[in-house]
Amino acid sequence: MVTRDARTLDGRPVAVEIHDGPGEPLLFLPGYGVHPSYYAEGIQRLARHFTVVCPDLSFRSGVTLPERIARYRSLLEEVAWRYAPGAPRAGHSFGGLMALLGPDPAVALSPMIPIPRGWPTKVTRALLLQLREYAGLDGWRGVVWAARIAGDYLRTAVRRPRSLFPAVSETLGDVIEAFLPVAPRAVMILATHDVMYLPAEYDRYLARAGADRIRVRRVPRGHDWPVTHPALLESELVQTLGGGLRAG
Repeated sequence: MVTRDARTLDGRPVAVEIHDGPGEPLLFLPGYGVHPSYYAEGIQRLARHFTVVCPDLSFRSGVTLPERIARYRSLLEEVAWRYAPGAPRAGHSFGGLMALLGPDPAVALSPMIPIPRGWPTKVTRALLLQLREYAGLDGWRGVVWAARIAGDYLRTAVRRPRSLFPAVSETLGDVIEAFLPVAPRAVMILATHDVMYLPAEYDRYLARAGADRIRVRRVPRGHDWPVTHPALLESELVQTLGGGLRAG
């Protein structure tokens, strides 16, 4: 059973999906501006094991997204407090970074990390990622995903350009100290074919964060594997959350 609760949080109308499952709550955080429906099959699989709580902070929802990461974090803390207090958090890309910056156990799935680069590098890598997905290297779901998310970006650029990536810009440049994990326990599941964030950049981030605090696993997929490989999303999160992350 899925319920959708709409509330005003941090002065914004925000919808939150609650997928009832047999287990304890799991707060699932999509990528920046990504609608929960893109993860639909993966979330349905996760709901076999957990009660999945997923906020809709997407370009498609029409919500004006916070322009500062501090406000974004504040909004997510309000979501967590109302719907899944103390629950572990799993997030993809930007959602993965937000999970790491929260006060509860975190599973970061190909998380966004601060990189000492500017927008030209970021945009170039995003285009390479799209080309990879259009080429079918992440399966047919990757092709469909690439086309649909590109449409979301284009419509947002026309209708609400200020919603496009203002918070993301804070992670560009040598600002790594501001985005080190505060989660008490954390696992990062990285993609070996990720073109958005390079292994050396993740190594740099982990070195600053204290690699002994964060367990790292890798899957042979691309950056958007939580969207394109829902069965893998299920197996990785069940393995991780069943392996003692909650209890440390």
